Amino acid sequence: MRFHFVPLVLPVLSIVFAAEQPWPAKGDTVYVSAAFKKVSAPSPVAGTKMEYDVPPCAALVVTKADPKKDRWVTKDPVGGSEQLEGSWLPRMHKTKPECEERYATAGEPNIAQSGGAYKIVPVDSK
Repeated sequence: MRFHFVPLVLPVLSIVFAAEQPWPAKGDTVYVSAAFKKVSAPSPVAGTKMEYDVPPCAALVVTKADPKKDRWVTKDPVGGSEQLEGSWLPRMHKTKPECEERYATAGEPNIAQSGGAYKIVPVDSK
């Protein structure tokens, strides 16, 4: 009797490698416990600029992830994108209730915005 290990090993290896992938990764939905102001998105009317605010804990889909550089690009429900740079991981959540709980206890972070890039700025303690 001859065993074929390859068909048995491949599903196990794919699960192991998937478990080692850092979160959040491209395609993941995240809920960020912060609001994003003045987000730009493509307008349905040519030549018109569409600008809006994204409320805290809105469902965002990660379109690019570079955890080594602490950078994630997300797409919001309206179609705009937010580039998160820096220490966003403590504010990224897998569920909306988890996000809302964090937002209720921690409040709104101090955010610096440059174009579509958002960074959390530590509050100076004096």
